[in-house]
Amino acid sequence: MVDRRRIQGPEVSVAPIIIKSADKRTCLKDEHSRRRDGRNLEDICPIFLKTGLISQANGSAFIEIRRTKIACGVYGPRQTKIPSFSGKGNLNVEIKFAPFSCQKRRQPYRDAQEKDLSQLVIEALVPSIRLDLLPKSTIDIYITVLENDGTASCLAAAITCASVAVADAGIEMLDLVPASSASYIGGEIYMDSDLAEEQHETGYLILSYMPSLKEVTHILQSGDVDLALTTQAIEQCTDACSKIYSVMINSLLLPIRDTQ
Repeated sequence: MVDRRRIQGPEVSVAPIIIKSADKRTCLKDEHSRRRDGRNLEDICPIFLKTGLISQANGSAFIEIRRTKIACGVYGPRQTKIPSFSGKGNLNVEIKFAPFSCQKRRQPYRDAQEKDLSQLVIEALVPSIRLDLLPKSTIDIYITVLENDGTASCLAAAITCASVAVADAGIEMLDLVPASSASYIGGEIYMDSDLAEEQHETGYLILSYMPSLKEVTHILQSGDVDLALTTQAIEQCTDACSKIYSVMINSLLLPIRDTQ
């Protein structure tokens, strides 16, 4: 009799074929040292930057760097009701990741990472804004990350977008602040790394720079890296900021050209 209560196996079985996965680190670049998107290690991603995104804000900007998309709105300066007089204005920055911006759904309320990133943006922008001309005033900057393709590159894009939005609001500044990022992967420097490359990094560097004044407003590094490699990364990030600076200038001049 045939036992119908059990699933009968096949009369002839074949051993499964096991495919060994290749080292993911070697897949980050090909034999010509080109990355998966065709860039060299020292190349930055193409940038789309536009002002005037939010009509209700005093200034706004939108930046898209590959799969990183960020919107920023600037409100103010507004009068601050504080008991003691302050000779310098106050800068308030709030970064918020949209729930759908990351691979894992973000919570709707602000977490510790968003608060830390907001403080980093403040430290990068304060040296460039003439807060001494705005006593007893506050400038509010709200940054919304619509899509995140790497934390370091996202923070650099947020600083760049916020600086353009402040300039679009007509607030007096010493200079614009472009920012760029670099990742240390296998003893090499990857500029503008994405999320897949970021998973293999041993450290990163984010640099904010004022090209006209040739001054660094903020620098952040993580990881155990040699001094020579860090120096090279700073030089590459400085050159990248100079390239991003021209994109920022063109985005501010484009609305003026359209009105003429």
